[in-house]
Amino acid sequence: MKKSFNELALQSKKALLIGMGGGGDIIQGIPVKNYLKQLGVKDVYLAGVACEWWPFDAETPETYLMAPTVYPIEDLKGADIISPNLARVNENTKVYGKEPAEAKVAGILGEETYIVGARNGVQGMLKDLQGFVHKEEVDLVVGMDVGSDSVFSGETEIRHPRTPLVDFLTLATLTQLSVDTVYALAGYGCDGELELEDLEANIGVVMKNGGFLGAYGLTPLDVEDMEKACAVFPDPVEKWPYIAAKGDFGLKNMKLMEAWGCTVRLTPLTAITLFFDPGILVEYVSRYAGKLISTRTLKEAEEILISLDVLPETRLPKQVNFLQPHKE
Repeated sequence: MKKSFNELALQSKKALLIGMGGGGDIIQGIPVKNYLKQLGVKDVYLAGVACEWWPFDAETPETYLMAPTVYPIEDLKGADIISPNLARVNENTKVYGKEPAEAKVAGILGEETYIVGARNGVQGMLKDLQGFVHKEEVDLVVGMDVGSDSVFSGETEIRHPRTPLVDFLTLATLTQLSVDTVYALAGYGCDGELELEDLEANIGVVMKNGGFLGAYGLTPLDVEDMEKACAVFPDPVEKWPYIAAKGDFGLKNMKLMEAWGCTVRLTPLTAITLFFDPGILVEYVSRYAGKLISTRTLKEAEEILISLDVLPETRLPKQVNFLQPHKE
């Protein structure tokens, strides 16, 4: 019988929580960090991936960002570069003159966080994360995801997710680390990337194959901490779990990659984080992530997804202006 997330935490002294898709995903690690500390885990490190959407960086209200910036770790300023794919950052760290989400969270929590590079594929992430885990004697690594995009099989879904690549790179890396790893899904379906029926079916497959490791509901402290983080990094997706925890349910319009926004549904489940075995998730559902394990460059990973008829978000145009210039 597999150990539950609670059991894994109780036997761990140090844990690393990684926001899998970059951007504000590190925010989803805040409540899990609170939980692990309550269970007696001595040190809990928060991290994200070097991938930013800059949700507040559009030139005009009519301009929407379609693709993220996956930046090299060495482009960080004011950071401690640990290795080619890993850096320790603080509230003063910037990249291209902007503060990444990890720096914002460092400022809110008053502690350093980490950024993991994705430009060298799974093998690059794996090498440097494995080195960090070994050096710091980390017992448990948790990949923090929000919504649904990582739980994509490419088989029966009605639509494809918008942002699968970076999440798949991190998910594949989780399956290769030498310590206990867990995939954590926060804000069930609140990214609007998969239909809830498809997400439910895929999660069911994972559960039927023994991959469910438990769950955790947001507490008042978690809500307060997440609200502070979202106030300084206003990502359109990361806020939904704490909003649901306040009892605000139903259909919501989320402005993301299109002028009209997309519809997401908040339920009590949105305020609960579900924990799964990443190996079982990749074996039975997210098989495309497994196909990226040998990759050593971002381009190589992009080409693999393209060959599978999946659009990698990193190949989309950076910006789209939905309104044409006015002509007299």
